Amino acid sequence: MKNFSSEKYTYGYIGSEDFTMYPLLPPGSFIQVDEDRSRVEEKKWRSELERPIYFVETRDGHTCCWCSMRKEEIILQPHPLSPVAVRILRHPQEAEVLGQIVGVAMKLTEWHALDASPGSKALSALN
Repeated sequence: MKNFSSEKYTYGYIGSEDFTMYPLLPPGSFIQVDEDRSRVEEKKWRSELERPIYFVETRDGHTCCWCSMRKEEIILQPHPLSPVAVRILRHPQEAEVLGQIVGVAMKLTEWHALDASPGSKALSALN
């Protein structure tokens, strides 16, 4: 088991209104960022789970997203199920990759809302 706290990493919080990487990284999640991995990897990914998610600083704040580079531009790509649009910004003037997300801690209870009242069918289905 690896210790979650380390001086090698930076930690962040995904705001309650940030749906950029939803459902992979729901709002309210805590993230662990490896600042040594700040260069965008360009290759083919077999699935969304293999593709690196980056922690990016923009003029508007911070975001977590998939990234790709095109000359002097960085393309900030949200999850396909997210309501957030793709953004293309000048790199490094308007956006800079601070590192790759390597860990996440999230609440699961809010995303699995069931009627847990005594005698409910949802509760008995879990037992």
